Amino acid sequence: METRNANKNEATILLEEKEDHFLDFKSGSIAPNKLQESFVAFANSDGGDLYVGIEDEKFCGDRIKGFDKPEDANDIIGVMLEQTSPAVENVDIEFICFETGGYVLHFSIPKSPKVHYTAQGRCFIRVNASRREIKGERVLALGYAKGSYQYEKQPVQARFRQFFRQPRQPDSY
Repeated sequence: METRNANKNEATILLEEKEDHFLDFKSGSIAPNKLQESFVAFANSDGGDLYVGIEDEKFCGDRIKGFDKPEDANDIIGVMLEQTSPAVENVDIEFICFETGGYVLHFSIPKSPKVHYTAQGRCFIRVNASRREIKGERVLALGYAKGSYQYEKQPVQARFRQFFRQPRQPDSY
């Protein structure tokens, strides 16, 4: 995991960005399992960037409120990488150190070819600047669209009827 200092105008540029289908800002005080919902939504959709330690646009005051030290985000990283099922591959993680705001955790999440679930077994997708939980047929449709489920390989339920035949009588001559 890389730790780097923020570029000269990076705070200004980030704070001018609007949350959308590919970008989300989360408070550093968010519960890891709640953050995992957004993490899974990005992986199940088109991927995107998730910044932890930047308050929502509606917040009054300094929006960059990162972690005091990178180790303070260990629980969050552990839940994202170890408790997402299946694990999301090729996630880039970095800490960006802002002089007055602390360390902001940045996840760059790729679009995944698999369907992912939170530790609670819930499935989410990203819709514009929000996440939506999907269930049942919607999860199945997502799997088909990603190619992770193949219709031809899905089990089907079948009922069999047994037919009893009368034993054949030998022909009489």
